[in-house]
Amino acid sequence: MRPITATVTPSKTQALCRLDNYATAVLGVQVVPLGGANFSLFHSDDDPCDLVNPVPLGSMSWQASLFPPAIGAAGVSFTVMASPLWVQLNLTNGVGSVRATFLQIGTHSHSNISKGPFAPPRMAEMTSSGSNYAAMPK
Repeated sequence: MRPITATVTPSKTQALCRLDNYATAVLGVQVVPLGGANFSLFHSDDDPCDLVNPVPLGSMSWQASLFPPAIGAAGVSFTVMASPLWVQLNLTNGVGSVRATFLQIGTHSHSNISKGPFAPPRMAEMTSSGSNYAAMPK
C-alpha cells in the first residue's frame, strides 16, 4: 500500500486518514512534530463510507488503545499489529505543525491474486511452511 501522509497546522488542527480495510497488514506509523507542536492520535473502526451500515462522522467512536502512551511532543515511530479503518491526527496545542505517515506493511493474505502488479511479492517462493498466504484457502 502507498504511504498516507497527514499534516496538521494551527489553521487545520485535525486530519482523518482512511486506511485499507482489505489489508491484513501491520500498520507502521511515523510522527514528526515541528515548532513545539503537541499531538494526539486516535483510531476508529466505524466507517461513514460503509454501504450497508454507515456511521455518521460525528458519531464515530475514537479510541487510543492501539497507540503507545508516549504520544505528545516528541517524534515517534511504531508499528501496530492490527490496522484500524480510520486514524485521526490532532494538533493539541495550536502551535507548530505535525506530519504523520501511515503505511500498511505486508501482503493482502486473504487475496486470491497470484499474478500481476497486485500479487504478493515472491509468490513462487512462498510455501505453506514459509508463509500463511499459500496455506490460506482460495
